[in-house]
Amino acid sequence: MRRKAVAGLIGTGLLLSSACARQVASTDMALPGAAVPSAASGPGAIGAASGRGAVESFLKAVAAQDLQAMSGLWGNGKGLARDQLKREELEKRLIIMQCLMQHDRFRFPEDGPRLQTGGRQEHLVELTKGTAVARTTMITVIGPSGRWLVEDVDVTKLRDFCK
Repeated sequence: MRRKAVAGLIGTGLLLSSACARQVASTDMALPGAAVPSAASGPGAIGAASGRGAVESFLKAVAAQDLQAMSGLWGNGKGLARDQLKREELEKRLIIMQCLMQHDRFRFPEDGPRLQTGGRQEHLVELTKGTAVARTTMITVIGPSGRWLVEDVDVTKLRDFCK
């Protein structure tokens, strides 16, 4: 059910669109806060060197309101979501995630991820926005390039962040 949370965000986005109107920045190809690709990764590498690195980079991109950077970190075992979704649908989902996950700071309450099936990692993340604090989980997976991507975010616990 939670895996469907991000997929179902488009309908939710219609309800939140007025509350989530924001100026969004974009980059050409650079991913702020993303792990620097090693020579073994090759040019144009996406994702991060670790699951935690993918979560950190994704949250930094959210805070910077950088949809391009977010799209270079969000995907599944098949690759980036931006290569699997139509552009309009991708942008809607990223904007909704950006709105729901906007934060002043974040931290990892646990030292390491929880291991999941298929080599996935579940990271517990605590987001703070003003005086509001929420804990949620972010699932990471290794993409086809051998780099870690954020596959899923449990956004149900973050609805109060989009005000």
